[in-house]
Amino acid sequence: MKVLYILTGLILFLSVLTEVQAQEPELIYRLQPGESYFLESDLQQSTHSESIDSEEISFYNLTRLEFSVDSVDNDGHIYMSVRYRDLLISMLAPQMDIDISSASGRDTMLTEMVDMLEQGTFNMAMSARGEMVSLVGLEQLFASLASFEASDTTEQQVVIKTLEEAYGPDALRSFCSLFLYIYPVINPMSNWTNDISYYFNTKAVKMVNRYYLTKSSEESVVIQGMGMLNSMQEFYETTGMGKVKSAVSGSQTYDFKVDPESGWLQRCVSHQRVIIETTILESRFLPPGLKIPSYAETTFEVTGGKLKQASKTEKK
Repeated sequence: MKVLYILTGLILFLSVLTEVQAQEPELIYRLQPGESYFLESDLQQSTHSESIDSEEISFYNLTRLEFSVDSVDNDGHIYMSVRYRDLLISMLAPQMDIDISSASGRDTMLTEMVDMLEQGTFNMAMSARGEMVSLVGLEQLFASLASFEASDTTEQQVVIKTLEEAYGPDALRSFCSLFLYIYPVINPMSNWTNDISYYFNTKAVKMVNRYYLTKSSEESVVIQGMGMLNSMQEFYETTGMGKVKSAVSGSQTYDFKVDPESGWLQRCVSHQRVIIETTILESRFLPPGLKIPSYAETTFEVTGGKLKQASKTEKK
């Protein structure tokens, strides 16, 4: 009799567990070959440095990425052709006499190189969780910018470096890690952690993102998150101040809404705060050991969706 009670209780427990699991959505990407998706990112960043000049830098970056699904393998890896579209980049730093914008018409070389990026196509693959597996062709696309005929090669190098920091391979990996690699290893799961490498001003730092499934409906799935970033080592470099070392730390918040059918992002608002502590090692102007903190506040507004397929009439 006791055995019967135990078995009955076990069956009831398993049925309840199965019901709870069924209520939680499977958090993966379900993209099909032939489908196309987009992500649009509006990034606004302000940086303040407590140096002698109290530098203030404002940075704005508008990015549209279009992903065409080519194939999906048996492991769930999704292979896509990717294109940049509608790029806009601007930077204002009065103390450094910098005022550039790809949309102003003043910076011809910057505008033309942005146009070149928009004409290129590259390939990437990601897992069903959103983790980037491979990236091919973007480095070659940036290498082609070096062939741009320019009378001022110094300006050309500055422009290429600026574009690499905003749209290059490391920048794209960071962007995809923040806004595509958001799903857990095991399903179903209501909270989980993903570790990523994130590039902040070309510096690779470790970032730990913790996510929480907060709402699920037929219209959207809501996931919230908090990220903590920390440099695993100090960075040594030579700048206008002299030889310095720096350490990076910070945090980031996320509010995701994703499509329950495809798993693709509908909208995310994310706020990031990063602290960079620079220590003077050797300088003609400043004493060794002097610590100079700077702060970067960044707001990301990312929207996404499925691209409508052109009809046969439109194609003609």
